[in-house]
Amino acid sequence: MSEFNHQSTMAQVESTYPYARALLHSKFHVGGCASCGFEPQETISQVAQKHGKDADAMIEILNNGFRDMQESEIDALSLSQILATFKDEVLLVDVRESWEFDLCKISGNAILLNEKSMPVIFEKGVQAKEVVVYCHHGVRSLNAALYLRQNGLPHARSLKGGIDNYSKTVDPSIPRY
Repeated sequence: MSEFNHQSTMAQVESTYPYARALLHSKFHVGGCASCGFEPQETISQVAQKHGKDADAMIEILNNGFRDMQESEIDALSLSQILATFKDEVLLVDVRESWEFDLCKISGNAILLNEKSMPVIFEKGVQAKEVVVYCHHGVRSLNAALYLRQNGLPHARSLKGGIDNYSKTVDPSIPRY
C-alpha cells in the first residue's frame, strides 16, 4: 500500500503500519479503549465519522507516521559502515531483556534501555551523530525508535532485522538465539 486514503480499512492500516492504533489514540483518542474503538472492516472515513473526527487529518497523520516509520530504519550493512567510521559518535540502544543483553550485543557503546538509563540515553543521544536502537528482530526497536524520534531524538533509527540479522549479515561472532 503506497498511501492510506478514505477507503483504507483499519485492518489494512494496522497490517501495514503496526503503530497506527497508538498514533490514532494519542492524536485523536480513537482506537485505544472501548469507547473509542473500531472494527477491522471499518474504513478510515467510517471511523472518523463514528467518532466525530476529521478523516483528512487522520489520513495525513497516518501517512506521515508510516513514512516516518520507513525512514527510521537502518540496515545492518549501513550500521556496520557507520560504526567503522564514527564508532565513538554512535549511540547503540538495546531494547531487549537484560538476559538477552548479557547473552550478546553489538560491539560498541550499547546501553540497555531501562528506567534508569532513559535520561542517559536522551543526554547522550542529543550529542551523538547517530542513535541506533536494536532488539532481537527489529520490532521492539522500531517502536522504541519511533518513541525516541517523537520525544527529542529525531535522528534515532531502528536496526532492521535486529541483532539476529546483524549477526547473519555482518558479524557472525555474535551468538544467535
